[in-house]
Amino acid sequence: MDDDPRTADELDEVSVRETEANGFRLNGFRLNGFRLNGFRLNGFRLNGDAGSGSYIDLEQFQLAQGWTVAQAWLEGGELRVQTTNGMSLGGTQLVGAVLHFGLVEGAPKKRKVRISGATQQSPGSQLWLYNLEIKDNVGAWEPLCVDSLGLPVQAIMVGDVWDPETGSRVTTTSDLVTLACLDGAIGKCAEWGYYPWVVPEYHQACTRMVRADYCGDGVSHTIEGVPIHVLDEIGIEEVDPNAIYTIEAEWSSAGATCLNPESTRLSGASVTCELAACGESFASGGLIQTGVFGL
Repeated sequence: MDDDPRTADELDEVSVRETEANGFRLNGFRLNGFRLNGFRLNGFRLNGDAGSGSYIDLEQFQLAQGWTVAQAWLEGGELRVQTTNGMSLGGTQLVGAVLHFGLVEGAPKKRKVRISGATQQSPGSQLWLYNLEIKDNVGAWEPLCVDSLGLPVQAIMVGDVWDPETGSRVTTTSDLVTLACLDGAIGKCAEWGYYPWVVPEYHQACTRMVRADYCGDGVSHTIEGVPIHVLDEIGIEEVDPNAIYTIEAEWSSAGATCLNPESTRLSGASVTCELAACGESFASGGLIQTGVFGL
């Protein structure tokens, strides 16, 4: 799989952004919607689809070096392991590792996920971008994450799980991991700088914002690639002085805190909840503000 062509400086950009591309997916995987949305790093079974009866079981963590994994965990967005012979590995040292999953979706299935590349967003960054490939017991390796054109994209590892129906982060115990594709809202928001392990409420607000989930019920009101202006008060996204835009909404982890219905990303979007119009910036209690262009 090709590495991301952007430089480390481009990937770690957190200053002025003229536009951000948004999309309707919370996360995105190939193979007919198969999700690795929630598994335990240390071998426990988890219901990964928020009560649907589909289970994801990490059965084996196979290192390319041949050592046995005693424990695995996330430090920020970096996967790390401790081996039974006392070695501590992470980052690029885990390239070639294979995670073996047992799945139950009406009938037993097996899947393998291979780490084929690992790139730190920039020197010292907490965010690692992983090239991940997937296969079953007899198939060929294929990219786990693909964009709307079918091209491979990287993923990040996040120590949380989300309900795929409502888009809400699920309250859980520790040790849970989502493999978040960078073209989906979970991964995209982390790449933009809203690290869920640092500013979880901002990250959750961002996933609502990216999907235009105004009512916080998991219903998206946008399509892939619509540009938006993004602003917050903590300096991750700053105002672009050259951009001409109209304020669309402000966002909390529960959805929009205010909305200007004449300025939605999709003209005439049908919003079922009642939201006050946006006034002075951040007066609604929102964490992130969005604007749309061309209105």
